[in-house]
Formats: sequence, C-alpha cells, structure tokens
Amino acid sequence: MDQETAHKRIMVSDGFTKATMADEPLNYPDSPRRFTVCSQVLASKGFTRGRHYWEVQLSSNNFIGIGLTYHDIERKGLTSRLGRNAVSWCVEWLNNKLSAWHNSHETVLENPYPSCVGVLLDGDRGIATFYNVSDKAVPFHSFVFPFTKAVYPAFWIFPSGSSMSLRRLQ
Repeated sequence: MDQETAHKRIMVSDGFTKATMADEPLNYPDSPRRFTVCSQVLASKGFTRGRHYWEVQLSSNNFIGIGLTYHDIERKGLTSRLGRNAVSWCVEWLNNKLSAWHNSHETVLENPYPSCVGVLLDGDRGIATFYNVSDKAVPFHSFVFPFTKAVYPAFWIFPSGSSMSLRRLQ
C-alpha cells in the first residue's frame, strides 16, 4: 500500500500490506497525493495490461470498500470516494449491505459476507472480477471497462480499529 496516498487516519503497517483505521490522525506529512476526506489508500503498484490477482483479508465486512481507480482520482472532497466518480470502481459493505459503485451509480448485490476477497484483473479484456475466497473462489461481481491508463487497487475502511491486509498482489 502506498503510505503517501493514505488518509491521515489510516495506519499502513506489516511491510506496507496492512491498513488499519486509527482513532486519531497520524503524523503523516501533507502531500497532494494523500486522501484528505475519505479514509482511503491506494496500492503502490498499478496495472496497464495482463492478468493480475490479489486477495484482501478483512477484519470485518461491515464498513469497507475494495476497488480500482486511475491514479488521477481526486484526493479531496466527497467525489474522491471510490465509485463516486468516473475514474473508480468499488464493491463496498456498508451497514451489512453489499453494493457495487461506479460513477455514483449503485448496484445492490447479494451479500456473501466474505472474510477474504479476491480480485482478478484482466487488463487485456477490460474486466475486474471480485470473488468470495473464504472457502472457495466464488465470483460475486464483475466490472467491465476499457483500460485507458494504469489502474490501481484501492481501499477504504471505517471505523477505528477496522483493518484489511493485502495478500498475493501479482
């Protein structure tokens, strides 16, 4: 995870693979790349083509989002929230409801309540598929979009104490 993009209440640890929502703002330096309103962080690696897979271990699946974004996503204001703009795609759990978001359009999904989510990104076909990998890999949503530039794994977490760990980014 790219600590320079992390909101000041997101503590990045475990070799830049874990994000935890802190009780108080952390002493991160100001940066134009840092999210200032939404408690989000980007991965440090983006992808332009090819097939890539990663998993995200969740501490809970009640207030959490996993998505993809172009690096030029806004970093300030409510339009910086994943899925609430034209440059990001997100699945999120909010109050036990699972939704897929893109360009401020919500699609409510059946909630599989996973403890681990896999993401398969096929840059050549322009498809990102999200899987419940708690027991076996079961797809629960796909986004289809043209890759016009590199996309980055992106995450939001809330409230304090919630965390997610990135595994197997390849």
